[in-house]
Amino acid sequence: MTFRTRGYPPVWAPLRALTLSVAVAGCGHTDPFSSPPYGADGPIDPTPPVHLTLSPRADRGSIWIPDESGILYSTQTPGRADNDVCLAVLPPAGGSQRALICDLEAGGADSTDATESPAASADGRLAFVKAIGPIGTTSPLREGIAIAPGLDPRQASIVQSLPYTIPGEPTHSHAEALHWLGNGRLVFIGGTAGVQTRCFGCPTDTVVANLKIVTLDAQGGADPSAVPGTDLASGVSPGSTEDEIYYTLAGDSRVFRRTLSSGDVTVAFDFGAAGVARDVQVIAGRMVVVVGGRVAMEINPLLGPTQRDSGGVVHVVDLASGADQPLDWPGFLFRRPALSPSGQRIVAEGHTLAIFNDGQIADTTIHRDGDLYLLSAP
Repeated sequence: MTFRTRGYPPVWAPLRALTLSVAVAGCGHTDPFSSPPYGADGPIDPTPPVHLTLSPRADRGSIWIPDESGILYSTQTPGRADNDVCLAVLPPAGGSQRALICDLEAGGADSTDATESPAASADGRLAFVKAIGPIGTTSPLREGIAIAPGLDPRQASIVQSLPYTIPGEPTHSHAEALHWLGNGRLVFIGGTAGVQTRCFGCPTDTVVANLKIVTLDAQGGADPSAVPGTDLASGVSPGSTEDEIYYTLAGDSRVFRRTLSSGDVTVAFDFGAAGVARDVQVIAGRMVVVVGGRVAMEINPLLGPTQRDSGGVVHVVDLASGADQPLDWPGFLFRRPALSPSGQRIVAEGHTLAIFNDGQIADTTIHRDGDLYLLSAP
């Protein structure tokens, strides 16, 4: 993994665990909490899709606290010399940040601390990808999948270092889309990542090549294990039991369901002409998926096959009836939707469309750094 430089840099901040107290001191490089960049008690704009955050840098990786009392997400706050990616907490309907944790260890002001892919378990633990390195570098000195006993990332221990190697598989240097399989295992997408520049003068960009879905003992007592048949995975979610996962593959319109113990695989849903499916999550009998939009396969000269993704349309599928409802707002593309535990609300990374005109050619582009938006599941 590398410290990401655009759209999805290493972002990390704390969660107010179900038990995490937010009555801690104000913020700085040593104090973990700060005031939010806005002071409203409700969302920035309540017009659907409801605008939750507004930052000059990307807000992403959002999840729900298990009791649905708040939203956790990763953010980089402007003005920090260490460029930390922090974990913030929002009220469930939006408003002022309840908490913000940036420095993960003592002396954090002298390093860049980053957290990606937070995942909260039903018993109140936090798993995330932790990375720490010198300020200004693109490669961390220490990185791995970490677990904290509560939702405070400063109490975490790394249970799996990055990179790692699974017999018969390429080395994995990147992990994303962490989820808990019950309280004993994690499931995530393992891959490789690199920082590249597409042209002279262009901004650097983090390119990720997802390799395979991986399961991991949350106690760190066993090596990670690759799930067969999941090459180029683009999304993964636990199902209704610890023995079931749903997943998507790059360039494919289908969502697959797999029983881990038997290896049985079925097609849970096919979006067909609607386009490529990814970023799947299943909760409370509902499935949320990003479909279509701006997504394409390419062969990266360093990483091999990669799926470039600038977002798409959020679809909500009722698994019992098979009814599919697209949540399409003109001018918006979404990534990484997260269903609330009740299955009634969705928080997602939203990117707005804009017209670029260099005086000769007009074209539609999207803003690279997204905000968080709240969507109502039908």
